[in-house]
Amino acid sequence: MKTSRTFLLSLGIIALPTVALAAPQTFRDLAQIIVDLFNNAVLVLITFALVAYFWGIISNMQHFGEEKSNEKLKAYFFWGIIILFVMVSIWGIVNLLEATLFPGASSDGAGPPSSQSTKPPASFY
Repeated sequence: MKTSRTFLLSLGIIALPTVALAAPQTFRDLAQIIVDLFNNAVLVLITFALVAYFWGIISNMQHFGEEKSNEKLKAYFFWGIIILFVMVSIWGIVNLLEATLFPGASSDGAGPPSSQSTKPPASFY
């Protein structure tokens, strides 16, 4: 118990400068971090939703001909498509807002170039 507490304390002390240096310096940096986290979370949720949807299709294939479960299956498939559509739409809206509010801060490299100059200062030469 004591060695694990010492190990965790040492790891925390070693990782503290990394956390401090990773702090956003501007609002744009903070917004970019939040949008990146949101994009990753939505990607994971969409993946889980697709897996669950196709799992439902595969597990209910044997009941396609039955009359009593026909309405239940139709509702399952209909709402599954609607939920997937809403999830992808929200993801697109967030990416649209990101591109509108922060035109040069696209994390995937797509989009217009940044307005910041990439040339080194004159004193560099």
